[in-house]
Amino acid sequence: MVFNPSADLLHNCLNSLLGQVDCVCVVDNSSADNSAVLTSYGDKLKYIPLMCNKGIAAAQNIGIDYFCQNGYDFVVFSDQDSTSSDSLIKSLVEAYFVLSAMVDISCIGPMPVNRKTNRPYMYDQCVIDRCEYSGVRYFKMHSIISSYSLVPVKNFAEVGRMEEKLFIDFVDQQWCWRAAAFNNKACVMLPEATIAHELGVSSKFLGHAISLSSPFRIYYQTRNLLWLCRKDYAPSYWKKMNLKKLVVKFFYYSVFPKQRLRYFGRMLKGVKDGLLKQI
Repeated sequence: MVFNPSADLLHNCLNSLLGQVDCVCVVDNSSADNSAVLTSYGDKLKYIPLMCNKGIAAAQNIGIDYFCQNGYDFVVFSDQDSTSSDSLIKSLVEAYFVLSAMVDISCIGPMPVNRKTNRPYMYDQCVIDRCEYSGVRYFKMHSIISSYSLVPVKNFAEVGRMEEKLFIDFVDQQWCWRAAAFNNKACVMLPEATIAHELGVSSKFLGHAISLSSPFRIYYQTRNLLWLCRKDYAPSYWKKMNLKKLVVKFFYYSVFPKQRLRYFGRMLKGVKDGLLKQI
């Protein structure tokens, strides 16, 4: 999925993918058709412009449907901000076939590493267990990020598609939690496999790292958090951690940004919709 992509970042992402897979499907949430920057990739690339922002989950579902309908065995998710080594997907597939002998895997992915600091993006609380089987070291996780996660196509028939009502935030986590809660499938991370990733700009406030989001985005972060806190399948550590962050964000966004009144209004709407509406 892409959204108003930088041409350079998009080319870097596609170049790292095309040598590793049979087909790349680019689902574009931008309001403009970006096919002109993709003409050099030939038949191996399928481009689907949506001409409006339908959200990450809807774009992912369109891509999932394309691969399901065309007989593929696996889907690998990516976005315009992530790059990988030339052998990453081969490593994921090989590890999947080794580990699937003993683990019913929902998805398997690499460890995301901050491309600026070279430090992993991972909370210890998200790790359920650290394991090794047949020479493959792996972590059982509550969830992994969608970027470069490998999912057997058959799992979408069992677990279902991405939840489009979430639109943008916590989509990947919610799918992993559903797979574990209702289908007893394990989400797996390979600590030796990594991708360069960047989650965006952040700031420190009252000892907490605050991701700096737009007023548009802060609504979905607030609403979706409260929606998911009402679900039994969402892990308790995740609820506690993010509810604390939400309180800090309310203070931060109500005082510091130039658009603080707009931020405050969007967060209040997020609270209202998150508490009173159902997902």
